[in-house]
Amino acid sequence: MSNPQNQKPWKAEYAKSGRSSCRTCKSPIASEKLRLGKMVQSSKFDGLMPVISSSPLFSHSVVFLGVSLVDDVENLETLRWEDQQNIRTYIQSSGGGSTSTSKSKSKSTAASASKSSAASASKSSASKNVEYGIEVSQTSRAACKHCGQKIIKGEVRISTKPDGQGPRGLAWHHAKCLLELSPSIQFDNLSGWNSLSSSEQSAVSDLAMKDHPTNKGGGSGTDVEAEGVKVSTQQSSSRGGTKRGKDAEGEQMSKAAKVKGDVSVGRGVAVKNADDSGEVGGLENSLEAQSKELWALKDDLKKHVTTAEMREMLEANDQDSTGSELDLRDRCADGMMFGGLCHCPLCSGFLRYSGGMYRCSGYISEWSKCSYSTCEPKRTEGKWKIPKETDNRYLTKWFKSQKGKKPIRILPPPPSKTSAESSISAGQHQSSNSESLADLKVAICGFPKASIDEWKHKIDGIGGVFHAKVKKDTSCLVVSGALKDEAEMRKARRMKVPIVREDYLVDCMERKKKLPFDMYKVEMTGETSSMVTVKVKGQSAVHDASGLQDSGHILEEGKSIYNTTLNMSDLSTGINSYYILQIIEEDKGSDCYVFRKWGRVGSDKIGGSKLEDMSKSDAIREFKRLFYEKTGNPWEAWEQKTIQKQPGRFFPLEIDYGVNKQGARKSKDNADSKLPPRVRELMKMLFNVETYRAAMMEFEINMSEMPLGKLSKSNIQKGFEALTDIQNLFTSGNPDSSVRDSLLIDASNRFFTVIPSIHPHIIRDEDDFKAKVKMLEALQDIEIASRLVGFDANRDDSIDDNYKKLRCAISPLPHDSEDFRLVEKYLHNTHAPTHVDWSLELEDVFSLERHGEFDKYAPYRNKVGNRMLLWHGSRLTNFVGILNQGLRIAPPEAPATGYMFGKGIYFADLVSKSAQYCYTDKKNPVGLMLLSEVALGNVYELKKAKYMDKPPEGKHSTKGLGKKMPLESDYVKWRGDVVVPCGKPVSSNVKASELMYNEYIVYNTSQVKLQYLLKVRFHHKK
Repeated sequence: MSNPQNQKPWKAEYAKSGRSSCRTCKSPIASEKLRLGKMVQSSKFDGLMPVISSSPLFSHSVVFLGVSLVDDVENLETLRWEDQQNIRTYIQSSGGGSTSTSKSKSKSTAASASKSSAASASKSSASKNVEYGIEVSQTSRAACKHCGQKIIKGEVRISTKPDGQGPRGLAWHHAKCLLELSPSIQFDNLSGWNSLSSSEQSAVSDLAMKDHPTNKGGGSGTDVEAEGVKVSTQQSSSRGGTKRGKDAEGEQMSKAAKVKGDVSVGRGVAVKNADDSGEVGGLENSLEAQSKELWALKDDLKKHVTTAEMREMLEANDQDSTGSELDLRDRCADGMMFGGLCHCPLCSGFLRYSGGMYRCSGYISEWSKCSYSTCEPKRTEGKWKIPKETDNRYLTKWFKSQKGKKPIRILPPPPSKTSAESSISAGQHQSSNSESLADLKVAICGFPKASIDEWKHKIDGIGGVFHAKVKKDTSCLVVSGALKDEAEMRKARRMKVPIVREDYLVDCMERKKKLPFDMYKVEMTGETSSMVTVKVKGQSAVHDASGLQDSGHILEEGKSIYNTTLNMSDLSTGINSYYILQIIEEDKGSDCYVFRKWGRVGSDKIGGSKLEDMSKSDAIREFKRLFYEKTGNPWEAWEQKTIQKQPGRFFPLEIDYGVNKQGARKSKDNADSKLPPRVRELMKMLFNVETYRAAMMEFEINMSEMPLGKLSKSNIQKGFEALTDIQNLFTSGNPDSSVRDSLLIDASNRFFTVIPSIHPHIIRDEDDFKAKVKMLEALQDIEIASRLVGFDANRDDSIDDNYKKLRCAISPLPHDSEDFRLVEKYLHNTHAPTHVDWSLELEDVFSLERHGEFDKYAPYRNKVGNRMLLWHGSRLTNFVGILNQGLRIAPPEAPATGYMFGKGIYFADLVSKSAQYCYTDKKNPVGLMLLSEVALGNVYELKKAKYMDKPPEGKHSTKGLGKKMPLESDYVKWRGDVVVPCGKPVSSNVKASELMYNEYIVYNTSQVKLQYLLKVRFHHKK
């Protein structure tokens, strides 16, 4: 799900138009009326949206959506002071947590009692405007208006309907969901209660008793507030300017402002180590006076200044002039009262007040939003300007009266961690979902052991429980970026245990409470992912969701192919979206359709599609308009390869459907194959589409929507470039961690935009980074395989056709031949003693003769010498590329990290050392390995890793000296002077080596000649 940074679960604001309506009672919400909403994942687009309710305090709505903490409400500090206080009182009187700006104990007790009564009266009045009914659902068609899930037939459901509305005004809820929305509701007073059976009545009554606020740990809302004040005054509340990711509290610890009701004094947060409630009250008085002065100014602007004049005024002061009338009013009032804001020091974007601080609204690059934020923004010098030659009397009069020195804006204190922790321990703000950290039972997988141990220590420290494996009562399974442990994830899905990212634990620790899982869940892979069958016509493929794949084709005019797949991944906002755009022309006729499909990568529950019938000229015009709207580039820029990524816009992916210029080929029966049976079985293994599907799933590449065909070589190259930038950030030693984090987000955004993943994340550690490098290396070979043979529905070539495309002669060795016995001995003897998780069984051996390889190798064979027959292991999906193009060196754009001795071709003299890289498992136990003749020449010997582009002058290869090596007396010579090190592993007597086993590296592909391909079965013991 989309999970923007610093996004709070609830939102309060004034309606910017009159188009919205209350989700609970369906009544419209007037413009500039207070509305409240719970932030949920939209099912229509990739992002969060508020489930809106009008204010529970002043209108017909019944509830504030069950919010339990004041600090969970976004924009609260921007509301009118009276609305802020009413919401605080409402939440606290409903059993919610305290706020960090509460007043002194005696004052808050009286105030809470008074306001609580007002809130109760308001709720009571609100309830009179809504009719309730309770019944047993007769169908499974209705969905709960709170959680969005279906209400199953036979479940108890409750309806709400505003007075005066007919049956269409009914809104259905689960009993538990309505109880979350309205904790004080009495079910036995609802219409239809007597129609329930005694068991149903008992179940609902038990639910009400269990979830009622008075049963959550004791204490009234007044006591909570008083306790919260007592605790919060004992800790520092100051915080200073920060770039997000840096500690926002430490910078202002020494800058406590002395406010006693004077709005013109104070910087940032104004309380530090208060010993009594007087200073807290002084801060609140100052915030109240400031808020009222700001809102008086906003009211004057609404009354006397037009929207156009506000835009002109903002532009005159070099401020952001975009947004709604309310946004413009907020910015004008801030500038008029406190002075114009200077631009962001990181990206030169505009700053905006949000969440108790000023945040940048710009982009650090075309790929990423800027994450800069500060509590002490720099202001422009001089007076606030008004539009030149304006005839607005109000603005003219205000300008003449404005003071030269502006006051500094007082900011509310940050959420009090101590206060929150105290409230948790008292059980005062636990919702029906149990938010105490002591209730958190966590299983972790996919992390290095050191990281798991560290998290275990942290979880134990907060009173939670660490589970080594997923159990029935496990709260959640936390997974890493690499997602290595698929078995544990499948187990979690079977047991319906939520699977979440590591940042869930980070946020729980920071906020001192158990958070909802929804905003942190990873999308499902595995069983829900599938390889889409692509039906190619011409040079492209119609998307199957259009329903026209059998009767239509992609429109092609000249060199223009009107089909594109767009992607946008931004980790700072949680966005991971795709947008597919096609013009589909009927096979029989000239009618055209513009088809578009959009959503979140990896999720079939988020998004939508649209198919529009129009003429060819209109379809082309609409296609180009949509392309420009989504990418910020004209369609011609894409065709001419001059497209530039625009901030906040999609970026096209290159889709290569493997179409060549040959005519259509008829399907051939494999039974007529002229290949030897053993080679025929090998070809089936190499060209099995399910093998590639499994590899793509392992890499988290989305195959259902992104893309339809396959990634191009260009996308893989851009992915390598992004990883190189990440590697440079790892080694740059930049002391400013917040800048480094922003650049890591930017580079990760670029990577996951060109390599669309179901689980995009910030690539922060070496293990994750190396996994992505290996992934791209494997994708290179998958790209070659797809280009050679294709995996679309129309490519039904025979095994013999595919064999010819390899351009490599493959001959099975007789099992009783001398060469077969030598290879078998080499395999059995050289299994390393530490590789005990599996044993190897040789099933078959094939001799290889790649087209043109011998001619390239011959000069080195004779000139360099020192030839050995050495092992090389790789994934099954890599071997089509290896047989076709040989073993290759990582491309220049690939990052250097991950290669112990630099970018080269790596070999081993112990079979199990290379066999590790076959990545087999119990379900797929058969892998392929190579024996290659390698001309090592003069060897540069090392005892530890050392990166190099090539060995020193006079050396032809590098050898990492291991502590173990094959017994040298058992070496044999093959075909003259090729050494086969087929002795059993023994100590090498090399002193102070950091390597366990020998490694051989050459930096020139011409020094390698493929000799044998082995089919090996792994007998896994775990």
